Amino acid sequence: MSKHDLQNDYNQIPVPQAALQERIRQGMEQGKREQQIKRPKRLRRLVVSTGLAASLLITSTFVIPSFATAMAKVPLLGQMYRPFLEQENTGTAISQKQLATKIDQVASDNGIDIQVIDAYYDGATIGLNLTATGVPDVKPEARSGLYELFKGDKRFAGTETMELVQFKQVNGIWQGLIEYTLGETKLQDAIRIPIVLTEVFGVKGNWAFNVPVKRLPAVEQVYGTTIKNPIYQTEVTLDKLIQGKGSTSFDYTTRSPKKEWARVEMTLLDSSGKEIIHNWTWSTQSVKRTRTETEAIEQSRLILGNYVIPKGNYLLQPSLRIDLETQPIPLTEPLPYRQQSETHPLEMIITSIETTPEQVVVEFSRNSRSLQVYVKPEIRDSMYLLKGTEPPDGREIKPKVTILDADKQTFRATFQLPEPSEHTREEYYLETGYSNTVINTSLALQPIPFTVK
Repeated sequence: MSKHDLQNDYNQIPVPQAALQERIRQGMEQGKREQQIKRPKRLRRLVVSTGLAASLLITSTFVIPSFATAMAKVPLLGQMYRPFLEQENTGTAISQKQLATKIDQVASDNGIDIQVIDAYYDGATIGLNLTATGVPDVKPEARSGLYELFKGDKRFAGTETMELVQFKQVNGIWQGLIEYTLGETKLQDAIRIPIVLTEVFGVKGNWAFNVPVKRLPAVEQVYGTTIKNPIYQTEVTLDKLIQGKGSTSFDYTTRSPKKEWARVEMTLLDSSGKEIIHNWTWSTQSVKRTRTETEAIEQSRLILGNYVIPKGNYLLQPSLRIDLETQPIPLTEPLPYRQQSETHPLEMIITSIETTPEQVVVEFSRNSRSLQVYVKPEIRDSMYLLKGTEPPDGREIKPKVTILDADKQTFRATFQLPEPSEHTREEYYLETGYSNTVINTSLALQPIPFTVK
């Protein structure tokens, strides 16, 4: 693809800015409500870029086909977006097989009628197809609806979700799709889905539904196969396979040290080791998280939408990312200061800190050159300076990083202060990029063999 063609594709990509900003805001609010372990505060580069792509594409309420089509043509990025053109969502297969249940519920407010025309419950996925009439003339970025699922339902306490559903016109009719992964350990045969839309097409209101739906015939295979890695003190158990009519789901459990969450991505391989699907996103649902005195346990569910795995022998290849929390470091901390997780081989050492009223100079080293695993360098993001542990405006001072010795992996970070300070060492704190680098470093575990009967 020529540079000119690439630029044209890029310029033609429709990005709903207002809707995207609202989605991010709602995601932040949801994160505050849910009683889950927080990720590191500043995940950069790989985590942010793929995470954002996942939030746009893996959630069926935010699929933008023209966006995915254009991005699939872009070198490198195309490798990430292309699976969504092939895989899409569970609802695609259900629609093709005409397996959705007719519902025909209508709710009206402010002159806008929202109708649930059908619904489906496949494997561990539920979905609702909506239409809208009485729609005002609004800009493209306002053609969405804000909805809440399972609000007030005690069965789903702590997992309620507030999301956006995108509407688009098909043959003159405004249509929207909501798709959601159930986070129950034991799935029911039938379920009622309470859902409330609180804003559609920029109009606030109340469009409430209580949708009954029966689960489509599904096959569940229990495995209980465990692979262990004593070096990383982590084990992954493939619990079971859920085979629906339009999706394949894997339930698995990860056990890791108490102080560190082990985040696992799965790659589906055939018996010869050839890749079929790579779960490069972080969209896998956390069904349950618990901590004991010694370990962290996470039960997860990976859903491959619009894909029913054929009978045969396969491998699941887990890739481990260690998620740990680090605290801001006072500039008065005794040196050298060493950062290393209990299980990850990456080490960072701060060897010196020099302060003046105008700047802070930090020298540090890493052992990434000697590691057997690939460590994403991102030297520019290795260090940040904070005024106080939690600056009111959330601002960070970024350094100018120079390489002192590439072979020895030693660096110097120079921070220019916004204004002179006579109390630099007492006012400022360092936040290293150690946890960001660790979580962005994928560690391959032993593949898990399984058979689909």
